[in-house]
Amino acid sequence: MRYLKFPYIPEHKVTHVLLDKRAYNKFIYALEDLGVKIVICESCDDLYPAISSHPDIFYFHYEGNLIFAAPNSPRKTTDELRKLGFNIIFGEKAVLGKYPEDVRYNIAKVSTKVFHNFEFTDRIVAKKIEEDNLQRIHIKQGYTKCSTLIVNTNAIITSDRGIYKKALENRIDCLLISPGFIKLEGLNYGFIGGCGGLINKNLMAFNGDISMHPDYLSIKNFLKKYDIEILSVAGLQLSDIGSIIPLCQE
Repeated sequence: MRYLKFPYIPEHKVTHVLLDKRAYNKFIYALEDLGVKIVICESCDDLYPAISSHPDIFYFHYEGNLIFAAPNSPRKTTDELRKLGFNIIFGEKAVLGKYPEDVRYNIAKVSTKVFHNFEFTDRIVAKKIEEDNLQRIHIKQGYTKCSTLIVNTNAIITSDRGIYKKALENRIDCLLISPGFIKLEGLNYGFIGGCGGLINKNLMAFNGDISMHPDYLSIKNFLKKYDIEILSVAGLQLSDIGSIIPLCQE
């Protein structure tokens, strides 16, 4: 078992993932059939119900075995991450129910480029990014990781025009898709980054049926360009579960 060099971008078959406890059962079974072990993200009452157990709200996987966590991240989940050998560094501020206090750790790190609204980034996380001289790409969208499906070290998919524009400006290949068509209980819609994630270098998994999305063919072709196949749950509407976070790989 090894850790990922870059978050969300495995080089081999993933052995463990971090998932919202509300992921579809059929999706969990599909992952387990592939030998993937699930670490469940429990809920926190400090947040509104729609995102109260979204892992990408509480945790920012920085690199290797280093994860930044909100001080009020679910204790049971954090303990499970420690059991896998992760070094958990707590940020300065908790995540709370009102935007932008819930987006401090919702960061998209694409190789050495970091997308976020840096007005809201937790100070301890921002200091680490600065110390490591990573490229900061400031955007307006605070729910950055939710809005960003990371395909590889130089490609992403998003429905956010601001992220799309900044990606292209920084020579990252990006597919812009239509907003909506992704369920997020209690809100109008969720985001593409929140319902998907790589579980192998060449396999993208979705919590729901990606073929039901109106831009399915564009998504499929974009992934095919990078030799990535799709694992999808037929017949179920895509549902935003705060990202599928690959933790360890073979």
